Amino acid sequence: MELLILFSIAATIVVILMVLATMREATRPMRRTMGWALGRGMPTDPGDVGVPFETWEIDRPGGVRLPVWDVPGLLESGPLLVMVHGWGRSRLTWLPHLEDWRRRSSRLVMIDLRGHGDAAPDGAGLGDTDVDDLVALLDRLNAPDATPIMVIGRSLGATVAILAAAETDRIAGVVAVAPYETLRVPLRQRLLLRGLPSGYVSWLAIQGLRLIGRHPRSTRAAAARTDVPILVVVGDQDPISPQDDAIAIAEAAPQGRQEIVSGAGHGNHWDLAGDRLDAAVDRLIQDASKARDAEFAQAGDGP
Repeated sequence: MELLILFSIAATIVVILMVLATMREATRPMRRTMGWALGRGMPTDPGDVGVPFETWEIDRPGGVRLPVWDVPGLLESGPLLVMVHGWGRSRLTWLPHLEDWRRRSSRLVMIDLRGHGDAAPDGAGLGDTDVDDLVALLDRLNAPDATPIMVIGRSLGATVAILAAAETDRIAGVVAVAPYETLRVPLRQRLLLRGLPSGYVSWLAIQGLRLIGRHPRSTRAAAARTDVPILVVVGDQDPISPQDDAIAIAEAAPQGRQEIVSGAGHGNHWDLAGDRLDAAVDRLIQDASKARDAEFAQAGDGP
């Protein structure tokens, strides 16, 4: 009996430690800062890849500062694109592909989410406070009402983009690469990849995150409340954002569309189907821009 009690105590301690470690990793991802890039000989800002830019910050409650890169696009009458990176990433994500996005836009804006990149202080929003931050960013852009704003997001950023599209009418369209249904999904999947107990540990971690103010939201439910085109891109071998979840999100959106990339994991979609995905993105931007133009023209015809 004593051994059983000792074993139960030890097992409980192990579970508690796994839960705490999962929570800490989620809220304190590795920082891919400009210094991190410099130390690896990588571009540290748009200027390093020959692109002009401005730097500014979003100030949020609690002393949170979110840095932004603001880049001119190559399409004078094109939309404004807002780029939102994934968990553990930063604005640096977009630098290798900057010209691909500039050719589609009149302006390109990249932000570091809470707890990522050069944002301050520590503590990731995990798709909760990030939504309000993105809406605040849109308010700061001072874009003309006639300019459509598209949000391009990856993983966490894809989820945040869809959640924000359900909260504001300023977003004209979303490209969501590898979104997931709720925060518990990536927590569970990362535990599975490590061969650790995933079900109850991820559930307990979510309860702990709720206690510190991170409240999981349903991406699928948010998608159902949107009224703009949403393109969901997912790999059928994605270990973090399951294909079925992504398809359900796309199907829940009234104007949802999807591109499933055979053999793709969590981040190599364009490597395997670049031309097809480029065409799908261009169609979405064109459709969303036309819809926003028609809406704006109709509003102008009023009394």
